[in-house]
Amino acid sequence: MVQPLLEFSHTEIRYGSRTAVEDLSLTVSPGEILGIVGESGSGKSTVVKAAMGLLGPEGAVTGGKILFRGQDLSALTPEQMRRLRGREMGMVFQNCTAALCPIRTVWEQLRESVGRELPKKEIRSRALELMERVHLTDGERVLQSYPFELSGGMNQRVGIVMAMLRRPDLLLADEPTSALDVTVQKQVVEEMLGLREVYGTAIVLVTHNIGVVERMADRVAVMHRGRLVEWGDREQVLRSPKAEYTRALIAAVPRLRRA
Repeated sequence: MVQPLLEFSHTEIRYGSRTAVEDLSLTVSPGEILGIVGESGSGKSTVVKAAMGLLGPEGAVTGGKILFRGQDLSALTPEQMRRLRGREMGMVFQNCTAALCPIRTVWEQLRESVGRELPKKEIRSRALELMERVHLTDGERVLQSYPFELSGGMNQRVGIVMAMLRRPDLLLADEPTSALDVTVQKQVVEEMLGLREVYGTAIVLVTHNIGVVERMADRVAVMHRGRLVEWGDREQVLRSPKAEYTRALIAAVPRLRRA
């Protein structure tokens, strides 16, 4: 039996006195794409931030465990967690334009994200290869650009390149398409699927967009008010949901109908 790459075991997450996620248990296998859906405030973004150790000073895992390759992440020191981020676990944020420094070039920020682990020539080569894969044309120009000189869709692609530079086994994507227009959303989805195909990257995709989950995910987890209400294969969850909340969520998706 293949060991899960990422596992939440009866995990509880709190911000101060408020419980954000309660008794969460689910797994992500190597190379798998898990889509986490739910309305705003359901706790889905908190789940990926907890795995990356990015809950902030008020947030904490207060119950259960989060395991990466069987290793309890909450037991790691800050230095051990920093070594894990980027090298084995990457993250794409909802708005990469805001996540990037506006007064430093893309190249400077990509190089800093890798540190001294790779020589500059190797970093540049990997960056240009990834840019080609995510359809960032004229990669050399992009590297020398500042984020404000690029469109939102281009910055989102830069965020994906930065997250994948060290070829991590797990990519956590927090609403990676929500700030993009529909045509760019489709392109980003296809590009992330291509990365999985080339590098075997497992992806945890947080989104409120059922269409993105339907296109990308192998399994789907549905969250409501901090609790997991349904989890299973994509076809089962989206076509034959068992939970009343899942049925209501799917029914709320607007659909075009011909007269």
